[in-house]
Amino acid sequence: MRAPVPVPDGLGPGGRFPEWTGTRPRLLLLDVDGTLVRDEPVPSAPILAAVGRLTAAGIQVGLATGRMAAASDAMLATGAFTGPHVFHNGAVVADGDGNEQVVLGLDDDEVTAMLAFGRTRDDLSIEVYVGRTYLADRDDPRARPHAELLRHPPSGRITAVADLAGRPAVKVVAVCFGPEAADAVVGAATDVGLSAGPAASPATPALRYVNVTRGGVDKGTGALAAAASVDLHPAQVAAIGDETNDLPMLASVGTAIAMGDAGASVRDVAHLVAPRFEDGGTVTALEALAALVGSGADPAAQRAPGTW
Repeated sequence: MRAPVPVPDGLGPGGRFPEWTGTRPRLLLLDVDGTLVRDEPVPSAPILAAVGRLTAAGIQVGLATGRMAAASDAMLATGAFTGPHVFHNGAVVADGDGNEQVVLGLDDDEVTAMLAFGRTRDDLSIEVYVGRTYLADRDDPRARPHAELLRHPPSGRITAVADLAGRPAVKVVAVCFGPEAADAVVGAATDVGLSAGPAASPATPALRYVNVTRGGVDKGTGALAAAASVDLHPAQVAAIGDETNDLPMLASVGTAIAMGDAGASVRDVAHLVAPRFEDGGTVTALEALAALVGSGADPAAQRAPGTW
């Protein structure tokens, strides 16, 4: 039996800490809203500096977000994040230059089903994402904070698939104005075989979002595809997140860190728990990973080949 791996300085044990092997990560995937930023366009200088120390140590650092790539342009422009990246809640995996490597979108019938569902509700707005933009099914002032958060307004309206003008849909987002709406979206999406990832942002506390993607597609499958794109085993991947849509990603990687702000379900699936965002939890988590990389200790390396 292997010796217990100590809890890194500054972090606490998560629900799956007993399973953690302490494998040195070679790729780190970072959730954006609530992990890297709250309402600012780019992470703080201390966070960027901590990311830089990881990349200097040879660790690739990518974003893993429900956002479209265009809504992360300011972060990518800092040059801190080398990729690969996971966008659209796993529907798109891109390299460090933003070039799409994996795109798993929705078909016309799936988009039609979600638009039809949206017409039955007055407590949400449906957004359909195509390329670097999106269309909204209505102009509801309650949804405008989402456009402000993305720093990209919708490029038009959509009432039917024909409004896509032949452009393939990557993802649907339901912008929900209450928890009941979010629950209803999850039910409607799963009823037609789609994946639904509820999420939120500290910058828009009155809103709840549900990322609707192709069935079986989520941040977990995106993380695995990102790892495969750079020839890494999932055990060599670390991830930090705070929301429900991060659960599949945290469950699929070798080092899963939940932010202290995260709900119980997220902390339970994590190996480790960082302090809250406002208490510098992101920097603490990044420094703990840097120490793990620099320690030279890698319990998993002692295992026989093929026994991950």
